Amino acid sequence: WVANIEGAKITKEKYLLQLEGLRSDKRSPLTQKDKEFVLERMIEEELLIKRALDMGMLRTNPMARGTIVQQMINRIISDNDMVEVSEAELNEFFNNNLGFFTNANRLRVKQIYFQDQEDGTSSSQKAKQAFDKLLSGDTFEETKSLGTQTALEVPDTLMTLSKVREYLGPSLMLIAGQLEPGEFTTPKRVSGGYKIIYLVDKENSKTPDLADIKNQVISELKKRRDDQSLRNYLEDLKSWYDISRNLDE
Repeated sequence: WVANIEGAKITKEKYLLQLEGLRSDKRSPLTQKDKEFVLERMIEEELLIKRALDMGMLRTNPMARGTIVQQMINRIISDNDMVEVSEAELNEFFNNNLGFFTNANRLRVKQIYFQDQEDGTSSSQKAKQAFDKLLSGDTFEETKSLGTQTALEVPDTLMTLSKVREYLGPSLMLIAGQLEPGEFTTPKRVSGGYKIIYLVDKENSKTPDLADIKNQVISELKKRRDDQSLRNYLEDLKSWYDISRNLDE
């Protein structure tokens, strides 16, 4: 190391890398003053970071927290870029998600959202009540009054699967694609509550050939692989650290 700031060491490797950056920008050879300048700037940067941590900025500054969280996510999924997608894996993924890649396949969906109460009370009872009403023959519009009235409205029109995904999320989009017009789902747990999805209409079309949309399929496969890697890592973190939860029942 080239500097030690209360246990936080600046490695020689990192220092030489910064020095090389300065060398490439200068036309004349580096002087001893240049080398000292680079080291002092690195020490000052480390001091600012240490002071920010001491002041609790990591906990209180949303921008600082957001930057660190995003960098952690990038690091977690970075290894996936080194894993090539095999033809067998690509074909299996494509065949298992034909509906998603059928661009002209469109759905007209509605949803009822049941938001958990501010006191932490689950909305499962209201969701079950609405589901029972639908089973007994009540119309969707009649049943919708039981849901949260401030919920996001899904456009009342046929939409591509990618557009439906923006409103419902990937999991509910896939479930909606398997419904037939007039069918509805059981209450599904989502962030902050429950949802019931109702399929009004659907429009099917010819499934494209994999060769024609290969890049799109690879991109989607990698995206879902990254999502799963992040989810697995987060679940591991929950087992590595001691977590106490204090929610009211």
